Parts: sequence; structure tokens; C-alpha cells
Amino acid sequence: MSEEFEKVGAVSQRRYEQIVAELRSAAGLLTQAQFTIGDRALEIEPMGPCSEPVANTAWLVEESLTRLAKDIGLPVTTVEQARWTASRWPTDRRRKSESFTVHQVLARIDDDAERFASIDNLPDGKTHWTLDDARRRSDFQAEPPVPP
Repeated sequence: MSEEFEKVGAVSQRRYEQIVAELRSAAGLLTQAQFTIGDRALEIEPMGPCSEPVANTAWLVEESLTRLAKDIGLPVTTVEQARWTASRWPTDRRRKSESFTVHQVLARIDDDAERFASIDNLPDGKTHWTLDDARRRSDFQAEPPVPP
């Protein structure tokens, strides 16, 4: 069967590949936007021990991030997660070819060197990270469950 007659859903294989290319570009913009939110949240409230503000201000971290979230129309959890993820990935360690969600999942790897190396070491035979691959990679860091 020729490529022209192969379908993915309601579209030809060729159209599908065009859609994937377009959406990878859009996903790259989304990733950039999510890192920007995280970076600006870090600027307002740098990461400190136990979520305590670094600067001696009247605002608590939670209050600052809640205000920011309301002012930009996003859930506070979105801002908090973007802030944490950005704190785990310095700008020069981020990979434009990978989604923010993949960065977020791989951010669970505690060791900085291991985390930074992980994003560059694609799973065998893959051209980019999938969410499942990232979960598998980061979850091996978890402690095995302890029986009750």
C-alpha cells in the first residue's frame, strides 16, 4: 500500500506528518511560556529552605505566588509547578526539543549531574522523550514500596 493511501485517523500520512511538525512548533512555544512563568515566579520568590522566602519581606511565599497566579489568570498550582520545574533546570540545561512536561518529570531526579545528563541521553531508538519514557527514567529513583 502506498504512503498516499495510508491514513492516520481521517488524514493521510503526509498530512499527519505536517500536523505533527506544526504542533511540535506550538508545543515548543508552550514550553517556552511555561518556563517563563516559572522563571518569573522564581524571580518573585526564589527557592528557599522549606518554601521560606529568601528576602525578609512581609509576604509569605504562598501569598506572593497566589497573588501572581490571580494576576495572570492561572491556578496557583500551575505557577508553583512551573517555579519548581524552572528551579531544577537552569536555562542552559533546558532542551527546546523536549516538552515542559518531560522536563517536569525528569526534574524529580535529585542528583543535578544525573538529571542534566538524563535529558541528553534519549531512550534507545527514540528521537525525543515521551512522557512514559521520562516517567520510567525518573521513577527508578523512587524507593521501593515498604509493605505495611
